[in-house]
Amino acid sequence: MNVLIWSAIIFFSILIQVLFGTVRMIVMVKNKKILAVAIGFFESALALVIAITVISQAVKEGINPYMIISYAAGFALGLYIGMFISQLISKDILSINIISRDHSKEIEESLRNMGFGMTTYNGTGKDGDLKVQHIICNKNGFKKLKSSVKKIDPEVLVASHSLEGLSGGYVFNIKNWV
Repeated sequence: MNVLIWSAIIFFSILIQVLFGTVRMIVMVKNKKILAVAIGFFESALALVIAITVISQAVKEGINPYMIISYAAGFALGLYIGMFISQLISKDILSINIISRDHSKEIEESLRNMGFGMTTYNGTGKDGDLKVQHIICNKNGFKKLKSSVKKIDPEVLVASHSLEGLSGGYVFNIKNWV
């Protein structure tokens, strides 16, 4: 076979292998053991097929810059697509604090109108009293929340972190959760 065909085969083989590996790693970090093991099984079988057939045949044809570039490009694109897929299927739940010096009331009204549940409490900062708004929502709702808040107050402080083991209460845009 010619060099360009082997380069394309290498590109797609490595892309798929790295995609599996990236998704597996993210699933492992989220402590989804059974899913991680299943993905790892298919990833390792694919790696073996790639190592034995594709790479060995490509080496017989003679390594060249096209194959090296194809390998690197497939690896990079596999990482990107794997991260994109994991972001789409992510059900991360975030705890978000919003602090606005002068626009707390407008932010609260806007977010409540958008369907976000919120707890507001008083705080004291270096320059005096202020309101702290606390919201829990899934990761997919965070972008919508943040852009809405930034339109009202470009100087607003928005801090978020992931939550684990959440139960009870109301979370924006999550239908079934305990």
